[in-house]
Amino acid sequence: MTLPPLYPHKTDAMRRLQNLVARGHARWTGGQIEPRKLPALCLKFADRYGIERSAQQRWRAKAQGEASAHLVLWLGEPYQSQKRMHWWLVVSPGGGLVVELEQLQDAGRQRIELTGYELVQMPRQGRAAAWTWRMTAANYQAWEERLKTVIRHHDEPGIQQSLHSLRRTPPFAESRRQAFELGRLAQAEWQRSQRGPCPYDGLFVGWFGRFQAAKTLPVPARCNDLQTKMTRPAIKAIFDRD
Repeated sequence: MTLPPLYPHKTDAMRRLQNLVARGHARWTGGQIEPRKLPALCLKFADRYGIERSAQQRWRAKAQGEASAHLVLWLGEPYQSQKRMHWWLVVSPGGGLVVELEQLQDAGRQRIELTGYELVQMPRQGRAAAWTWRMTAANYQAWEERLKTVIRHHDEPGIQQSLHSLRRTPPFAESRRQAFELGRLAQAEWQRSQRGPCPYDGLFVGWFGRFQAAKTLPVPARCNDLQTKMTRPAIKAIFDRD
């Protein structure tokens, strides 16, 4: 049995969720779990909901009116004191055990959220609406207050750290737009409060290439293997690769 991959990087897990929801898997449930319990969760979902099915098996199930389920796993933030893995089960239209046993939510009404970002469907001029990630209203407001505070107090280290963090915004269409908007706000705030041109370079946030492959880790079939491999030094090494 092939267990689902584990994403060490948050943006890769976000992109996987975005792609699945955009392809129709718009019902979901999720949570957090201790590393030692993750293999058992994967095996349970594989046995009940067929998360390991091939594309052909999913096609046959769809033809019979059965829902298709995918499990997305994220390693979690590297600096968490108590390590917990994040998981999302996303489900396509149809019936079956997953619909009967899980309390599924509609992604259009109960949005998938992750570390201050939410998966939303945004309108596009002349084209169909598209799923993308954006900052939540609370996260965006916190960014506005953070930038205004460090600039008004002429907090040089705070300004540098804030701009560095803003450049690392997940590179999705809507979150990039928000990051650029916040960058313009920072420049305007500097000109207003410091009475001069902003000395900091313009903000740049990258973007996902269409064919960029995500980095993944295997989920060991035994709980002890996962506990051994997911030590703090091992987790730190994964995040330091880039």
